[in-house]
Amino acid sequence: MRVRTVLLAEDDPAIRRIAEIALGREGFDVYTVGDGSEALQYLEDSLFDLVILDGLMPKMDGLEACRRMKANPRTARIPVIILSARSQQADVAAGRAAGAAGYIRKPFDATRLGRQVRAICRSRAQC
Repeated sequence: MRVRTVLLAEDDPAIRRIAEIALGREGFDVYTVGDGSEALQYLEDSLFDLVILDGLMPKMDGLEACRRMKANPRTARIPVIILSARSQQADVAAGRAAGAAGYIRKPFDATRLGRQVRAICRSRAQC
């Protein structure tokens, strides 16, 4: 299996580290940033197989970063997963409307996170 690259934008250092470890155990090569604007800056120089965006971050939240990615022809095809503490159906719908391929609710089970991400990738034929 080919290692796939994931960009993870999460403002909480503890959650960022837990997610990074969980995804690494599933074979993903993970790069991390602290907010949506940093994620977009990373995407200017490097393309990733998948991007995970925290729904609520300073400077730029995950939904806005996702909308901007989907509006950019260079990054529009990269699948995005929103990782958020907001868990109402309307929040999930907002993620889908922004262009996200998946939505994972916090708190998440670290042992299941990598498998959930892989399942979303497979459903989109990305990983």
